[in-house]
Amino acid sequence: MAVVLADRTLTAYVLAHPWTRDALGTPVPPPPGARPAPRGSWPGAATQQADGSWTLRVDPAAWPMKPGDILGDGVRTWTVTTALLKSVPGYGAADYIAVTATLNPPETP
Repeated sequence: MAVVLADRTLTAYVLAHPWTRDALGTPVPPPPGARPAPRGSWPGAATQQADGSWTLRVDPAAWPMKPGDILGDGVRTWTVTTALLKSVPGYGAADYIAVTATLNPPETP
């Protein structure tokens, strides 16, 4: 198993979970293209995979993270596809959030 060290600071733009509700109780999604204010910045790493997808590792302090949230490093932004909190028993300093994401905008060959 390889250890991937943080190589950048990732800022999380996290959508409200759950969405606000209208007067009838129906969930109201945010407007398309709307980005919430940043929730915070944490150490992380990003690696492009051979198939063009991206995997990111983020400090567990950024949890919770859900599909549709945005991560940015000041140069690129990614939309979270999946996020899973990983913990290493007995080694809390090695805990991280495993994220798969798509680059915004996606690169075209």
